[in-house]
Amino acid sequence: MKTINVGICGLGTVGAGTAQLLEKNASIIQKRTGFPIKVTKAATIDPYEDLDIDFSEITVTDSVDDILNDSEIDVVVELIGGDGLAKKIILDALDRGKSAVTANKALLAKHSEEVFTAAYNSPGFLGYEASVGGGIPIIRSIKEGFAGDEIESFSGIINGTANFILSSMSNDNKDFATALKEAQEKGFAEADPTFDIEGIDTAHKVIILMELAFNALFEFDQLYVEGISGIESCDIKLAKSMGYAIKLLGMARNSQKGFEGKVHPALVKSDSMLANVQGAFNAISVYGNFVGHTMSYGAGAGSHPTASAVVGDIIDIGRRLSSLGGEQVPALSVPLDQLSKQTILPIDETESQYFVRFKLADENDIQAIKKSFQAAGIAVQQLSDLKQSSEAAQIPFAILTEIVAEHRLQALVKDLNNLPFITHPSKIIRVDS
Repeated sequence: MKTINVGICGLGTVGAGTAQLLEKNASIIQKRTGFPIKVTKAATIDPYEDLDIDFSEITVTDSVDDILNDSEIDVVVELIGGDGLAKKIILDALDRGKSAVTANKALLAKHSEEVFTAAYNSPGFLGYEASVGGGIPIIRSIKEGFAGDEIESFSGIINGTANFILSSMSNDNKDFATALKEAQEKGFAEADPTFDIEGIDTAHKVIILMELAFNALFEFDQLYVEGISGIESCDIKLAKSMGYAIKLLGMARNSQKGFEGKVHPALVKSDSMLANVQGAFNAISVYGNFVGHTMSYGAGAGSHPTASAVVGDIIDIGRRLSSLGGEQVPALSVPLDQLSKQTILPIDETESQYFVRFKLADENDIQAIKKSFQAAGIAVQQLSDLKQSSEAAQIPFAILTEIVAEHRLQALVKDLNNLPFITHPSKIIRVDS
């Protein structure tokens, strides 16, 4: 009965949670696996003495090399973030034949070809469940649960900070700045929230899911990314009057034209499951050609949910290492020779329904807007305005279009923004289909 020895690089929120989980649940983990899993070394440059961890059998060092050079360590856990030292840790561990586990979505998204190729070429294994969705086992679901399906699309709320802000704006009638401040005060948003509110964190996760779902490698820079900092209270109210909520979605689709991948605010039907995901929670919908629509829901971040995903990977790897001739599902679900590099369609080549919000000085100008859409051959399915409740001089007004090509809609709105009675730049929000 081999003990699986673990070295943790980084004792921050997730690193400490991982060590605590392995300590607290040691007996039940051993009961389920048939072998013990122990953290024998940890590397950190931060104070750690006050952490709720028994360090009597853990050697703490300030150098990750002490973990990488230790021949007794089976699994190296990288939880320091970034793509400098973190990349070295994962690549060195795999090169030495060790297994590696990470929650580092930015590293995997930006350096996927290098990292996954190393994983394929190593006798060790790579676990990265915690990189997407926190405690939601979405990566394992795609790799194993949906292994027989052709995954046609996925769409999800995969950033808790953005969802908390949009939920506050919708439920409590707060403006963006107030909702962001509340998220920071509650610990859901960083002092610098750029990655969360501008969609970058979601984009990292979308690339990882695309590579898994479509068994291909994609360039992160090809992904269309738009955040929520431009969403105003009037957008929330107008969408609600039309029967929609606004959510920041990460989505991808294998369409007839090619692979679509994008991150942006989107209108979702108010009675849909995604619309009712509130606060800092995540939800991911995957569509397979046989399984149909599925939905995974849960805490998308935090010490305990993310640590649960990390430990799940450690246990899975431990089972492989402890079984004679044990094989693990390949890092991206298919053999290396079946992986291909693919491109993501430019956003201009996609199509959608659109919610377009204007601010007008005079309600009579609404008719001019409608006529402009008709002249452009873009049908209007619904319209709404806030002239009765607007306290400002401008009247917020929105149109919901038919499905139309992105480039056609953008060209029309660009022309409309030049009209003298458009008091502010218009806001375009796509509709989730």
